[in-house]
Amino acid sequence: MLNRTEAPTLSFDPTINELAYDADSLSNNIPIYSILDKTQEVCGVEIIFGGGKLDELKSGASYFSTNLLKSGTSKFNSNEINNFFELRGAFVQFQSGLDYNSFSLYCLTSKLKETLPFFLNLFNDSTFPEDKLAQLVHKREQDLDINLQKSSYWSAKLIKKALFGTHPYGQVLSKEDIQSITSSDLKEHWKTFSLNQIKFITAAGNFDEALLKSNIQTILKRQGDKKLSNTVQATSSTKPSNTTKTLLNSKQTSLKISFQAINHLHPNYPALSLGNALFGGYFGSRLMQSIREDKGLTYGIGSSIQHLKESSYIQISADVKRGAGNEVIELIKIELNKIYNNNISEIELDKVKHYLIGEYKSSSQTIFDRINKVKFLKTHNLPDSYFTNYFDAILSVKSDKIQEVFKTQYTSSLFKTVLVD
Repeated sequence: MLNRTEAPTLSFDPTINELAYDADSLSNNIPIYSILDKTQEVCGVEIIFGGGKLDELKSGASYFSTNLLKSGTSKFNSNEINNFFELRGAFVQFQSGLDYNSFSLYCLTSKLKETLPFFLNLFNDSTFPEDKLAQLVHKREQDLDINLQKSSYWSAKLIKKALFGTHPYGQVLSKEDIQSITSSDLKEHWKTFSLNQIKFITAAGNFDEALLKSNIQTILKRQGDKKLSNTVQATSSTKPSNTTKTLLNSKQTSLKISFQAINHLHPNYPALSLGNALFGGYFGSRLMQSIREDKGLTYGIGSSIQHLKESSYIQISADVKRGAGNEVIELIKIELNKIYNNNISEIELDKVKHYLIGEYKSSSQTIFDRINKVKFLKTHNLPDSYFTNYFDAILSVKSDKIQEVFKTQYTSSLFKTVLVD
């Protein structure tokens, strides 16, 4: 009989295997990475383009061109395009980013032959109609008017400026940017910086490989990467800074602390990543325990490491009780000093290590999860062995290594702090 007074035995397998996928280079020089799985009648295709905010000559061109790509072509209007995909049960997703833009198609295997050519032709034939641009401009203006009343919007805007200054990473769309964008700007940006920078394609699920490759090779034409003449390397001053702003009707204080960090391939990155998770990277972190559970000053506080093409940085974020911003900053510094000066127990370290490995495994269950991991490797120029090596290194990290790395990388003397009340 089962003894319910005893906890069940727990088992933990730390093994992380390299991702298995196929790699090919098509006749039009576009790399394609795929994972074939015929167990279900569904598939997904994602195309990664350059032409992100980093490449903009006109502020907003990346965002608006990406979001208006299926608003009309020379043959179809936006309703006809949307109906085409909906009637075939297909889902299309476009995402604009700082470094890259991505475009995804998900559909039943039986519908790929119809939907893929239509999807790919959007990239060659979009007209960016003036009426649809005007609608999106109006929506963004309304969104901006609302956001300007939010402390969280201002803290995000001001920390970007503090960290990156005049670099594209540090810029946020203004009302003037939104109002001045034209259809011609979008066409120029798309043709020059997106179509000329098709980085790679991923495919996953049950798909016809010959059909996929023939359509891509026939329809998509990569003319070669275009180098921007005005791109500047993202740099951040090592000097600390403090920025404050008051909003009259704000109900909370938004806090952000940010500073430059090492990248994925730095030998100290596993220790920094593990220490960051322990400090503020998951629900059981020290910041959550101290500032949420013990002090009740916020519903949530977190610390994350962000990686961009030209920069990596750490950001601590929280929306806290109004007027409690400076108190929270001092509590953050107290928790940092504890890491500097006190050994971290093996029990706490093991808990965080198990969390990180478990999170990776739970987010690698489906075919689409795994192809997203491949996408991560390719967008960050990481080797196939990266995840295996990273988690092997995580398992070997000791308390003294985290303390050593934190004292040089995670120090309050580097903090760029923004408080918006």
